[in-house]
Amino acid sequence: MSRYVVIGAGAVGGLLAAQLHLAGIDTVLVARGTQLAAIRAGGLRIRRPHGDDVVAVPVAGGPGEVRLSTADVLVLATKAQDADAALAEWAWQPVADPAGGPARLGTDLPVLTLQNGLATEEAALRRFCRVYGGTVAVAASYLVPGEVVNPSHPVVGAVWLGRYPDQPDPAQQRFARDLAAAGFAAHGVPDISAWKARKLLGNVRNGLDLLDGTAEEKDRAGELLVAEAEAAYAAAGITPAPAEALRAGADLSFAPVPGHVPGRLSTWQSFARGTSSEVDHLNGEIVRLGRRTGVPTPVNERLQRLLGAQAVAGAPPGTHHVGELLAATVNAVV
Repeated sequence: MSRYVVIGAGAVGGLLAAQLHLAGIDTVLVARGTQLAAIRAGGLRIRRPHGDDVVAVPVAGGPGEVRLSTADVLVLATKAQDADAALAEWAWQPVADPAGGPARLGTDLPVLTLQNGLATEEAALRRFCRVYGGTVAVAASYLVPGEVVNPSHPVVGAVWLGRYPDQPDPAQQRFARDLAAAGFAAHGVPDISAWKARKLLGNVRNGLDLLDGTAEEKDRAGELLVAEAEAAYAAAGITPAPAEALRAGADLSFAPVPGHVPGRLSTWQSFARGTSSEVDHLNGEIVRLGRRTGVPTPVNERLQRLLGAQAVAGAPPGTHHVGELLAATVNAVV
């Protein structure tokens, strides 16, 4: 039976580690800063519609506090902008073989990458032999140290897993079974790249949470962001998974959690906590594809520029208006 070493204790990583632990699956959660201190002091509180669970999941502050073995699976649950540093940190850690075999390194372990965007799996291949990409659909939020809010029921979220580069691999079904036991709607798929591309078509809208403006203006801007992304995909030869398949596999229901304001996506949460932004791996990924293929992506580029500068300045949500995106539509794909 594997032990899951979940690296990153935000909304996704914290919820995943807590659910695995509650299911009796050996797990350690790697956290840092105030999140690490809060979990060590009082466990990880998962706030749900039906009440709170305080989960005493084992927690570590980094690889120096985790004795890796050949039975371990590394789960990279950091934000995309932090993924490469984490991969470098864990790849060369010593790994013991309980059966007495030769010493190994972290690079020999399977790694599951759960980031938004399309870049992390390629980065992981530089150091890891067995890479499994993951696409996560979850409504969880992390704003308070030691606490993750999850309004979903009866399943806590949905996950699609597959070997990267795309190929059949029986191990992904084992990982999916463990995640299903932990309360997720989990799916092993042979074409994880297509599923990650589909998820990104939704993620390009994340930054709109941070802009002022009406719902109608944001809907129009969202349409333009997605249209540019689809044009860049077509030029780059990327075919996303069908939208209806993603919706069918993530049929989540939600209920109120006392004191929680729903609908705040991961990008908004990062800005609210004053941490770094993943916009370069969301809209910036579409901009990169557009530049490589000659497809104009002015709305994605404008949103990337606005939020990139906003993150550096530490400015609050609502600093910019969605009209600043709509003004960039002269060359937009419609």
